[in-house]
Amino acid sequence: MPELIDFYEQHGDDERFEILAFHDASVKTLAELDEKLVSVKEKHWGGRDLPFPLLIDGTGKTIEQFGVRAFPTMILIDPEGRLVGQASLESLKHELGLVGEE
Repeated sequence: MPELIDFYEQHGDDERFEILAFHDASVKTLAELDEKLVSVKEKHWGGRDLPFPLLIDGTGKTIEQFGVRAFPTMILIDPEGRLVGQASLESLKHELGLVGEE
């Protein structure tokens, strides 16, 4: 996730993509989620907040629809809303023509 945060901070103004993070239904409110993420932010994200939206999938339908089986999972959806498939940061860079950038 730290690499994805860095990437978004560098390229988040690029209108060709958006990153959305989904959390499962183990939390019901954003306040619960914030509380749950305190230690994660410190341990894994360098104390940073996510610079992109983090949504709660309270029904599990979004996670089910996109076939998410583990967290974190990155999927790529094209501009028409079609699922391209599971992705990585490298495949996102490739799709955006940003291969080789640091």
